[in-house]
Amino acid sequence: MKIWPVIYLLLIPLVIFSGYRELRPEETARTNADWIFVTITFVGGSVFPLCAVTYSFNYSKKKILQRPSWDRHPLGWWTDTLQSLRISLVYSALFAFGALLALPGADEKGRMIFFWLVAMAAGLFVGERLVYAVYRKKIGA
Repeated sequence: MKIWPVIYLLLIPLVIFSGYRELRPEETARTNADWIFVTITFVGGSVFPLCAVTYSFNYSKKKILQRPSWDRHPLGWWTDTLQSLRISLVYSALFAFGALLALPGADEKGRMIFFWLVAMAAGLFVGERLVYAVYRKKIGA
């Protein structure tokens, strides 16, 4: 039996619950998220994956990038970047989903934190699509 699919599945409810707890007023009381921060997060999240993959591709001197799989660990940003990127994307989306569940009871700061979490997940999604567009010929099985 492979252990990583089990670990990924067990982490899903924890990540969703963490996203839910993130919007509690006690958590958002000392935050100051605004639309500029949300925009910068989206742009940074869109650019970061391409920069990370480019760096790792040149650093590892690999000829082919390995497609993400639920059977491998996510801890190799510089050796298995697509795997780490996919897991980061999935868990940031699950975190935002958890925050969505708490949104009806959130205050103004909580709503901005929610938009920030969505911007992070959306930015990683766009960034991953950019990586696949730029490196499509160098991504193998």
